[in-house]
Amino acid sequence: MSQDEHTTAGANIQAEASEDIQADAPPTTQADVTAQPAAADEDAASARSADDASARIAEMERQLAAERDAATDYMQKWQRAVADFTNFKRRAQQEQEQRDQLFAAQALAPVLHALDSFERAFATLPDSLRGYTWIEGVALVDYQLRRALEAQGITEVAAEPGDALDPTRHQAVGEVETDQQPAGHIAVVLQKGYQTSSLLIRPALVQVARTPTASEAAAAVASGQAEGESSAPATPEETQPSGPAP
Repeated sequence: MSQDEHTTAGANIQAEASEDIQADAPPTTQADVTAQPAAADEDAASARSADDASARIAEMERQLAAERDAATDYMQKWQRAVADFTNFKRRAQQEQEQRDQLFAAQALAPVLHALDSFERAFATLPDSLRGYTWIEGVALVDYQLRRALEAQGITEVAAEPGDALDPTRHQAVGEVETDQQPAGHIAVVLQKGYQTSSLLIRPALVQVARTPTASEAAAAVASGQAEGESSAPATPEETQPSGPAP
């Protein structure tokens, strides 16, 4: 067989094999051709729907977080407002109490002068008059006035000889040379002071102790000796009248 015959025979065998394969494969229809792009569109639509759902969920979560932050802010502001109002009520009540005490102190301030007069009168009252009933009646009036002050929350300022000087409650108006009290402490109370729980109506007038110096102590001793000598009884020679001798 020649070369050309071999080539022709091979081509015929390949053609027959191709025809057999095509005969065995199912035929391609127009529906199959149309279905392929439709499936691709559905996949794309599904992907777009998933993306849209994710975006909506993210937006809703963002809005929820914003609302949660706003609610927290509103709660904190409300709590601060409640605390401020509570503090305002407490301050208003305290200021009202202070005003009431001030008004009571101003109304009863003239009574303090009467109490001072009673105190000075009783301090200088002779013993011969202390047994009279009308003196007891005056003392009862003094007692009632002091109880009226205490009922309004007005009390005496603590001030006794030997107490330390408190500039916020005591007013020093002088010094007293003495070694009976420590220097700088109260030596004499001249006038009582009065106060409320939070208001000083008037301070106590006091004199402060001062330790005398050595020269002052020596002068006081010499003065005492001179006074003793001047007050000593005269001797017979001193009392003998002067004149010519008989």
